[in-house]
Order: sequence, then C-alpha cells, then structure tokens
Amino acid sequence: MKTLLVLLAAACFSLMPVMALAGNAHPTLYLEIYEYDTDPDDPEFGCVFLGTCPEICFHTRPLVGEIQCFEPKAAFQFGIVPIHVGQLDTAPGGAGLAQGWPLPSGPGGGYATISCGVQRGGTTATFLGFTACPNFLAGPSAPPLDVLFSATTACHDWVDHPCYGKWMSTSAITQTTFTIVANVNNPPEQPIVLINCQIGTEFPTVLGSAQWGGTQTITCEGPETAVENTTWGKIKGLYR
Repeated sequence: MKTLLVLLAAACFSLMPVMALAGNAHPTLYLEIYEYDTDPDDPEFGCVFLGTCPEICFHTRPLVGEIQCFEPKAAFQFGIVPIHVGQLDTAPGGAGLAQGWPLPSGPGGGYATISCGVQRGGTTATFLGFTACPNFLAGPSAPPLDVLFSATTACHDWVDHPCYGKWMSTSAITQTTFTIVANVNNPPEQPIVLINCQIGTEFPTVLGSAQWGGTQTITCEGPETAVENTTWGKIKGLYR
C-alpha cells in the first residue's frame, strides 16, 4: 500500500517529473512528549486551537536546549507525542526552503510526506488518535502503527512537525514509552519513509524515543541534531 506514497504526494501536489534529486543526506526522526490537563484539541480549552502551545506543531529558530523527550506523568492527563523530523539539508547559506508550489522546491532537502509507526511500551495509556499539524493532511492509514501524513501547502523544514499522537494516562503514573517503528503496512524494504521536497524517497534514521512518567532513563537530543546547514555543492557531491 505504501508504495503509493509517491503517487499520493503527486496527486496532492500536482507535481512535475524531476530529473536531478538533491534531498537530505542524513534525515533523522525523533519523538517529543508534552502533558496537558485539558485536551489540546478542544476548541474551547485546547491550546492547539487557541495557539497557546506552539511546541506541539512548531519550533522557533534556533532550537534552544534539548528536544523534549521526557515528561513527568500525572493520572488522567493527556500525553501529546509530536514527530520531529531532523537533519534536513536546507538551501545554500542556511536560508531555508522555498515555500512555493508546485514542488520541487529547493535546492534544499526538507520533507513533504512521512510514513512510519509509533509503538507504546510500559504502562498502559489510552490511545486517542493522531492529528495533522497545520498544512499537513492525514493519508489513508490506521495509526498508531500505520502513520501517514503529507504536506498540503508547501515543503517543510525541521521547524514544522507533521503530526502528533495523543494518549491519556490511567491512574498509574509509572513509565510509558513511545518509539518510532516500521509502518505495519509498508513493504520490508521501505519500513520508514520520508518523501523529500524533490519527491525522492528517503529512509531516515530513528534517533529518539519519548518517555512519559517514571524516572527518566533516556537522553534527549540537543539542537545540533535538529538542523544541519550545507551547501548546494556538497549536496550534489553526495549523488555523484
């Protein structure tokens, strides 16, 4: 099914064929974790709707400190787990990605589509769903082990999260973990996939899990893993 990723992107974006691809040299995936006492998607009380919790879907430049991969847990709270796409090759000089349509844009890497799974371990938490961040759309999928989201308005850099999962804790506040895994509906040769801004297929490295509750046992990554500036000459050299 996920062989249709490129076709899905093409259908959404009205793309033209590309002769030379740049892409990202070493794309990586992380999970972040945040806890809220109200549903962040609730129009009246939620912070996504009100724009008061931008950390769920957006990072400011530069990213200061570590990616938040650990959050203490209270009973019957909402755990929000965004997917963070890192190590994206920006345009020469680090100016960022072209934001116009139609794709391809660049010559930076960036990303337009992600396909993976998110697996929960440890203490049980109730899965409530996956939500697209602004300017992304959910594809045909069945999260959390089948996650597929594509951009709708522009190619995206690391500052934009494509989506986030939502769980609710029980009375137990012991450790729950979340890990990026292969999409259960992807073929074995394409377990976790990014589609870059030139509509090339990439296979990112998973570097970060998220921990909710318990004593922190994982290490959160620093900002140097979130973005990596490069030059157009270096990018072209990777494909010679």
